[in-house]
Amino acid sequence: MKYFSRLTIVIVAVALTVAPAIAKKPRPTGLTPEMLTELSQSLKMDSHLTFARNALADADAAKLTLNRNLINSIDDNFSHRIKDMSITNQERTGRCWMFAGLNILRPIAAKKLGIKDIKFSQNYIFFYDKLEKANMFLEAVMKTRSLPMDNRYIEFLMNHTTPDGGYWVNLAELAKKYGIVPKDVMPETYASSHSGTINRTLDFKLKEYALKIRTENEVEKQAALKMQALKDVYRILAVNFGIPPKSFQWRFKDKDKKLTPYKTWTPVQFYNEVIGAPLDDYMTLESIPTKEFGKLYQIDLDKSVYDRPNLTFANVGIDILRQVALKSVLADTPVWFGCDVGKESSRKKGIMAPGIYDFSSLYGMDFTLTRKQMFETYSDTPTHAMVFTGVDMNGKQPVKWLVENSWGKKFGHSGFYYMADKWFDYYIQVVVVKKEFVPKDVLKIFKQRATLLPPWDPMYKVLTLEK
Repeated sequence: MKYFSRLTIVIVAVALTVAPAIAKKPRPTGLTPEMLTELSQSLKMDSHLTFARNALADADAAKLTLNRNLINSIDDNFSHRIKDMSITNQERTGRCWMFAGLNILRPIAAKKLGIKDIKFSQNYIFFYDKLEKANMFLEAVMKTRSLPMDNRYIEFLMNHTTPDGGYWVNLAELAKKYGIVPKDVMPETYASSHSGTINRTLDFKLKEYALKIRTENEVEKQAALKMQALKDVYRILAVNFGIPPKSFQWRFKDKDKKLTPYKTWTPVQFYNEVIGAPLDDYMTLESIPTKEFGKLYQIDLDKSVYDRPNLTFANVGIDILRQVALKSVLADTPVWFGCDVGKESSRKKGIMAPGIYDFSSLYGMDFTLTRKQMFETYSDTPTHAMVFTGVDMNGKQPVKWLVENSWGKKFGHSGFYYMADKWFDYYIQVVVVKKEFVPKDVLKIFKQRATLLPPWDPMYKVLTLEK
C-alpha cells in the first residue's frame, strides 16, 4: 500500500512536468489570418447577394426591404375612431411627451368651450419645464457635493442638466402648478421649436454654476449661487422663448362661428375653467419584463418639478396595457402612450408593424429577439410619446390602432399612423389612462411602497425623439 502511494506520486509529478508541453494552444482572441481566411471563404457571392450588394451601393436597406404585402394588407378603416383634432408639430425638439399630453386635454377643452378645435401653447409649458429642470439640477448638485466627479450619480447629473424629455407626470405637475394658455397667447419661437442651441447654452451655464456650488462650503452661499444661476437661466429662456404671461385676454369663435368677447384669465384659472381635468386620476402603467410584475416603481429625478413626485408606475403584463388602452379608446377617451417608435415602423408610410422590413430575405438569416430579450439587451426603450385615438376591431380582438402623432401632417397619413396590434406586444412600454379603466387588482399596486430605481434606469425620460 505504501509502495502504491509512492508510485502514484511519481506518475503525477511526471504528468505535471509534461502537461505544459502537450497543452492546447490558447484560443486566439484577435482576428487571425486563419480566421479571416475562413470568414472570406464562408461568403458565397451568388446572384442574390450580388444583386443585393449592387442595390445597397446606392440605397438604404430599409427602403429596399419594405414588405409590400404587409403594407397593402393594412387599410384606412377603423371600427372605432375618436373625433379628430388638428395635427400638431413638435418640430426639432424632444417635446413629444408634452404634445401628447396636451393633445389628450384638447378634446376636453373643446367640448367645454363648444368649439371644434383648440391648440395650447407648448412654448408656455416648455419655458417652465426648462426652469424647473434647472432648479432640480442645481438642488441635486447641492445635495451631492461630497460625491467625487467620477461617481455615476454625478456623471448622470452632468449629462442631464435640462433635457427635453419627459413623461405624463412632467406635464401633469407643470399644468397643475403653472396652468395652461392658448397657443396664440404665447406662440412658438425658433428656439422653442428648435431646442438644440438653447439646450447647449443652458447646459454650459448650469455646469459653470455646478462647479462653483461644489467648491462652496457655506449653505447660504450655495443657495445664493443657485439663485443667481436661476436668474441667468430665466434671462436665457425669456430671450429665446418670450416671457410667460401672468394673465391674458383671449377670445374665440364658438360653434356658430360667432366671436366671443374678450375674457381675462390667469393661466391657472384658464386650466381650471377650460380643462379642469383631475390629472391625478390618470394612472401610469408600464410593462417591463426584466422587472417583477405586480410591483410599484419610481425612477429618481424622473420629473420636472423638484418638490413633486417622481415618475411612479405599476409594472404589469403587456396584455393589461392593451386591455386598459382598449377600454379607454372605446369610451372615446384618448390614451397617452410611450413606445420605441423607430423599431419596425415607416414614417413615410405611417405604418408600425412587425415584419415591415424583410431583412431576413435580404441577408438570408433570421433577426428575432423576444420582448424580454430586447429589454435585457437594452434594445427596447421608450423613445417617443403619442396618443391612441382609434382602434379597428375584429369581433373582440383589436387588429390595428389609430395613432395621433406630433410630427406635423407631412409624415404618415396626414399626421396619423396605423399601428398593427402585434406591434403592441413588442414596442409599447407605457400607457397612461384614467383610473376608471384600470382593474381593481392593478389599482391596489399603487398602494404599495414604491421601489426607487436610479435615474440611469433605461425607463428614465428618454422620450426625446425629434421629428
